[in-house]
Formats: sequence, C-alpha cells, structure tokens
Amino acid sequence: MKYKIIIAFIVIISGSKSVKAQIDSTDTEKKWIIDLGGSIGLFIPFHQPKGESMIIGTTTNTSIQFNYEKHYFARLEFGEISADFRDKRMINGINSKINSNTNSLNIALGLGYQYRIGKWQPFIYGGGGPSYVSVPEMNYDEGSNTASYRTKTSVNGQLNLGTGVNYYLSKSIMLLLETKASSVLNLPKQPNANLSGISALVNVKIAL
Repeated sequence: MKYKIIIAFIVIISGSKSVKAQIDSTDTEKKWIIDLGGSIGLFIPFHQPKGESMIIGTTTNTSIQFNYEKHYFARLEFGEISADFRDKRMINGINSKINSNTNSLNIALGLGYQYRIGKWQPFIYGGGGPSYVSVPEMNYDEGSNTASYRTKTSVNGQLNLGTGVNYYLSKSIMLLLETKASSVLNLPKQPNANLSGISALVNVKIAL
C-alpha cells in the first residue's frame, strides 16, 4: 500500500509538470504573431496652394507586422504616395506652368503599442526610413533664354507617426482604419513637392 501511494504521488507530480510544460510551450508560441496587410487611402499634403482647389493624392501600402506579447509590434512597410504638382512662375518674360504629378516610393520601419478591447484594438506607432522621390522641375538658362523641364529624383529620409484601430472580423482577419502623418525631409519648399501630409488608410490584415 505504501508503495502504491508513492507511485501515485510520482505520477501526479509528473502529470502536473507535463501539463505545465504544455501550457508554457503554448504561451511561448503565442508570444510572436505575424500579420500581413495591404492598404489604400487618400493623401492630403500639409501645403495647399492659396486660391486654388485642394490637392488630394493617393497612397498605398503593403506591410508585414511582428506582434510581441499582444501589446508591442514592429511594422515593415512598403508604400507609395502620389499627389498633384503645380508650379507657376514668370522668368524674363517667360510664363512657366507645370501641372503634373509628384511621387515617392517609401520603405519604413515603425515601432508601436496596441491594446485589445473586445474586437477593437487601438494602436499608435512611429518610425521612418528612406524615400525615393520624383519631382517635376524647371531649369532656366539665361544665356540661351531657354526653359527646360525634367523630373528630378532623389533619396530622402521620411518620418511617420500614426494611430488607428484594428477591428477583428475573425480570429485571423482584421480590418484596420489608420491615420498617418508623414514628412519627407530636405525637399525644396518652393515649389512645394507635396509629399509631406496626412494619410487616411483602410487596411485588411491577415494573422499567420
């Protein structure tokens, strides 16, 4: 009888350790969750021309997000911003008018915090990265009295600050609504490239 009690005690201890190990293993697996998403939205530049219609552009993003312990995340984004470009000026009797598009291709890494309340999950994040910018440009040669036009390209830094909310349609599918302020650094102010502004985005994310 004594030996049966000892054996039973060993079995109970071993079983509890096994259950604990399984729970710990499950918790470890859930510490990291990866989301894939694609978004589309409207972009409104900070700078707006006086006496003219509002400039409204478009923006698209593809993202991969690494979530750690439910609240913290790192997001890698690949995106594009496109907006109207308008420039009017007179040089030595020559009227110059450009009505075209300006464009940026962006790669950004952001760090953020999120907190889930039922099906809703508000979040905030900030980050930045390189931006490949294409801006129309007019050059004037005084010697030949000639104006020439081209598209100037450059690689600049970009800073982002965003906030929004995830809505869980199911366990692994989320609808994301986001507002993001972005600024491309070291661009000429006159004429304004219109690549710094506010984005309003709708995103669908899938948790892997």
